[in-house]
Amino acid sequence: MRAVEERRLDWHEDRLSVAGLSALLHETAPEVLRISRVPNARLQREARALEALAQREGPQTVGELEALLAESAEAGVDPEQLWALGAEHGYIAEVVWSELATDGYTTVVLRRDALAYGQDESAESAGLQRKPWRWYANNPAQTKIARKLVPQLRGYLEEHLPEYMVPAAFVVLESLPLTPNGKVDRRALPAPDGLRGELATYTAARTPTEELLAGMWAELLGVERVGVHDNFFELGGHSLLATQLISRVRSVFQVDLPLRTLFEATTIAGLAEHIGTSQHSREGLQAPPITPVDHDAVLPLS
Repeated sequence: MRAVEERRLDWHEDRLSVAGLSALLHETAPEVLRISRVPNARLQREARALEALAQREGPQTVGELEALLAESAEAGVDPEQLWALGAEHGYIAEVVWSELATDGYTTVVLRRDALAYGQDESAESAGLQRKPWRWYANNPAQTKIARKLVPQLRGYLEEHLPEYMVPAAFVVLESLPLTPNGKVDRRALPAPDGLRGELATYTAARTPTEELLAGMWAELLGVERVGVHDNFFELGGHSLLATQLISRVRSVFQVDLPLRTLFEATTIAGLAEHIGTSQHSREGLQAPPITPVDHDAVLPLS
């Protein structure tokens, strides 16, 4: 992979502005541009107030503080402008904290769209679709980590918050879905009903078949209890564990279920129904029992 040159600028020393930055990107088109000390419009007023209150001879009243902030007001840049500017010129804008998290400034890194995903411009010219690296693999331990994280998080909140403020459900995500403007896309957030938390409805086994299946799932998945409506794969199951489960089902219930059955019926209730159907079908195909015939009781045909 070829080395990528990073150009560095200082917002104040280089007297930059949003319009000037737009012209710079258009004229020079750097591969990577890092700009430090960019005043964040969302934090400038709070940062100046914090700085003034920390001084020994700072403002003594709210009025004095308001007057001081009005005099020292600095035109900041909203991160929305930087994200939109990057998209306009074919860059991915990364807005991060500056070295001092409380100074009201940010550091902005602008990378060409292709470089942001580890690709070069030849891929773009060839018409290949760019995707982030995380699209090509997943974390097999993610569900197990989430299963341990949620109870820990709930316990911590219960110790520090009133009961009514503790969320009723938790959903673990790899990242928050964002709009093109960088805001949280609330419509794209999954519903919490998709994952069973500790406070969600738990339905115990109702039949001997479901009870046996619940024991198998608990042992294979390493969980304390499994409800009949819990999803095998959401509890940490994967293809290898699915193969082991189907093998145990064949041994215990004497039914020959294909592996795809578990992918179609991912709950204990659904799998128990398939097992019952298979058992009834097998019994229907069996020949009737042979009974001995008493030859002395047979009357001769006339």
